[in-house]
This record gives sequence, structure tokens and C-alpha cells, in this order.
Amino acid sequence: MSFFINNEFKKIKSKYELYTPKQLISDAGIKLLQFELDDVTGGFTVTNNRCSTIVINSNWDKNYLNFVILHEYAHIRLHDGASTPFYRHTGTDINIPKMEREANELAMTLLIGMQDRDEIMLLTKYQITDYLGISEKLSEFITS
Repeated sequence: MSFFINNEFKKIKSKYELYTPKQLISDAGIKLLQFELDDVTGGFTVTNNRCSTIVINSNWDKNYLNFVILHEYAHIRLHDGASTPFYRHTGTDINIPKMEREANELAMTLLIGMQDRDEIMLLTKYQITDYLGISEKLSEFITS
């Protein structure tokens, strides 16, 4: 894990309890809205006047949306709310922009940090993604 991502994770962990993605963003003062979006769009973030709202696709699987929420939260923390317009299923391609890679890494680190440490420690990267109910392609963002 890069120093940048690790440092941000430590800041978040020292300020907030890591229970669930929804609880984390609520504690951080970020609003969450759910709407029916197109099939490939998981969510996006709207930030203005230092207030942020994460919008997620109400049609997507809850487990996958946990990752999407944390991915969007990572953009707020790492990139001052700037991000590509949407988190899409196609965002797991090989040529991932640096900003998206960083958001995926921090999201995965946070999501793993919300799990039972004793259970997670016994799993491989691929078993972790299965355990979390998300795509195996996201295993490349598991860095520790």
C-alpha cells in the first residue's frame, strides 16, 4: 500500500469507528442517496461548498454497494471530491487512471478494516473478495 493511502487510512481510522460504510459516511457528515441508475453505474459523488453527497444505484447488490460507497468516500478524502463521473463495472479494467486506482485501494482497505480481523487474516485475496461479495477483479486492490 502506498504511503499516501496508508496515511489516509490511519487518519480515518483514528477519527471514526469502522463499522459499516453507511455509518462511516454518516459520521463524516456525508449524505447518501439511492436512486435507480443505469445498469453499469454504481454511484457518483456531488460536492459543492464543501458539502458532499454520495449517490448509489438502488438496483445494485448491497455487498457491491458497500464498496461503491467507500470508493466515492475515498474520492472525497483523497481528491477533494473530484472524481470521474461515475463508478462503473467497467472501472475494473487494466488501464485504470491513478485517481481511480487510489480510490479503489482506499475503499478496499476500509472495507477490509470493517470485517472481523481473525476471519479475514485466514483468507487469500481471492477468498476475501468472495467473502465480501464483490468481483474477484477487485482483489488487485488488496495491498496488505
